[in-house]
Amino acid sequence: MKKVIFTLEGKRFEIELENDFADYVTENLSENDIAFNRNNGATKFLKVYLKSMKNNYEMEKQIKILINNTRE
Repeated sequence: MKKVIFTLEGKRFEIELENDFADYVTENLSENDIAFNRNNGATKFLKVYLKSMKNNYEMEKQIKILINNTRE
């Protein structure tokens, strides 16, 4: 397990995640301009969250298409 630590609206969060997932989260947050050494606004996190939800939505659509194509 690995800790991911960040500050959101003045509150520090320490979250333990599986190693590979922690690396993925850290990389994704960094790519989306989330700082680990200073405070971050809620708007930034909301944008990252919505972007992740969009990616998840698109992947689920693709999975359904693939499943339907393999049944035909």
